[in-house]
Amino acid sequence: ELDTPTVVLVGAPNVGKSSIVRAISTGTPEVNDYPFTTRGVTIGHIINTSKDIRIQVMDTPGLLDRPAIERNEMEKLTFASLAHLPTAVIFVIDPTGLSGEKSTLQAQLNVRSYLKSRFPKRPWIDVVSKQDITIDEETLRVLPNNFLHISVKTGHNIDELQGQVLDMVNKLIEILNIDTSSHLDTSIVK
Repeated sequence: ELDTPTVVLVGAPNVGKSSIVRAISTGTPEVNDYPFTTRGVTIGHIINTSKDIRIQVMDTPGLLDRPAIERNEMEKLTFASLAHLPTAVIFVIDPTGLSGEKSTLQAQLNVRSYLKSRFPKRPWIDVVSKQDITIDEETLRVLPNNFLHISVKTGHNIDELQGQVLDMVNKLIEILNIDTSSHLDTSIVK
């Protein structure tokens, strides 16, 4: 649905993007404990009937910190979603060290920095996942400013994330001058 406001979850493989999509939308992407579980785009929706807003939430394949020429087809799909669709971004970071050797915290921050420079005008939320796992103070200091720390497992800050998504999409709607009421289908409310 090219004219429906879309929020794209982006980040390294195995950082929790699919779990977040399941928690905040009607989307049901596959969730497993290995990198590149997501091999394509999965779409869910958030419906806010009081504001007549229907939002697409897109789960995308993970991105590795490597040159464009070395990216696989799944990573290229993620970039195409960002480059060719009017999207807002939720960048997901897992600082626990449990995302795999190619998804180190520094590699994740490098990908974030690259995307922020490539898409500087996109509405953006930095989400740090797996809040239920203890993270040392030194690691917390290198994370982006104003990140939202969440846990899908415990539900910590999921409501706050949904609220921030609505605020971010309102900015996207203003930028793009989208009429959201014509796409409202209340049969899929989450």
